[in-house]
Amino acid sequence: MQLSSCASVEPLERPYPVALPMPAGVAERFDYEAGKVNAELVLEKENSTYRVFSGEFPPDIAGSDDNSPITFEYYEQVGQEHAPVILVLPILNGQKIVVRPFATYFANNGYNAVIVDTVQRKTLLDDMLEPEAAIRRTAIRHRRVLDWIETVPEIDQDKVAVFGASLGGFNALFLTAADKRVGAAALALVAGDLPFVLANSSEGRIIDAANGAMETLQTDREGLRQYLEENIRSDPMTLARYMDPGHVLMVLAKFDDAVHYEKQLELLDAMGNPESITLPTGHVTTSAYLFYLRSRVLEFFDRRFGVAEGRRASIDPGTEPGNGRPGDRP
Repeated sequence: MQLSSCASVEPLERPYPVALPMPAGVAERFDYEAGKVNAELVLEKENSTYRVFSGEFPPDIAGSDDNSPITFEYYEQVGQEHAPVILVLPILNGQKIVVRPFATYFANNGYNAVIVDTVQRKTLLDDMLEPEAAIRRTAIRHRRVLDWIETVPEIDQDKVAVFGASLGGFNALFLTAADKRVGAAALALVAGDLPFVLANSSEGRIIDAANGAMETLQTDREGLRQYLEENIRSDPMTLARYMDPGHVLMVLAKFDDAVHYEKQLELLDAMGNPESITLPTGHVTTSAYLFYLRSRVLEFFDRRFGVAEGRRASIDPGTEPGNGRPGDRP
């Protein structure tokens, strides 16, 4: 175990369990028949290292009533062909301001990056009442982004990673389990036993949705948990066994009461104890470790994809919380 500013780092356990093949009955939950991707890109800004585009395309999924466009920000490397790409998935409120520091950092260090907008199927309450449909819809929309990536010649199709925290972390897990095109995943603040997490989270919007669901279902918190248990087939604990722990980095928060720490540990164990970082923080206060986490996540992706050490001049390995490099801006 290594320590950095009270963050504990555990390497991947070796030998580690081999991921089980996903049964057809599970895989079909995330299947879709899609048409060709025709994305519209608009250049928003550029510098000597990367260009930023806003992008949009219709889902175009056969038999689906999902017509809301898939929108994203694309950070494209300047003067570099076949660069790897990292999908960056936002938190619950969907605000890109929280994840842009990661996308810009990745782009400053040789990676293409794509921030995919978070869109609820209807409302968070609707998603809680129909949780499996919400999971499926989101996973397929993210798979459609992978379809778009396959049309971009500047992207190395063999080096696709995903990063997300909180809701973004859950969505990153669902995508990684569902689609083998993802070769590396950094999952922050995620847990198993989603029914327990949703019924007992301290996050304000989750509380509001849970209260609305209890009123609609005419039940109490335990009844809501049981309802969710009956209606969530694709729980992270179930999907974990189909994920290669050698492809995963998990970030846990020891005092998290929005995504409870004991449930984070249960998922870590179910996934075969991949490499992990445990922070001495709550859910929101993990933001104090922004610079540290960016560096560790990027270093993990570099190792996973065999990126040559020293290629990136701007990386700040070992940066401690609150001590970014001079001139390092989100």
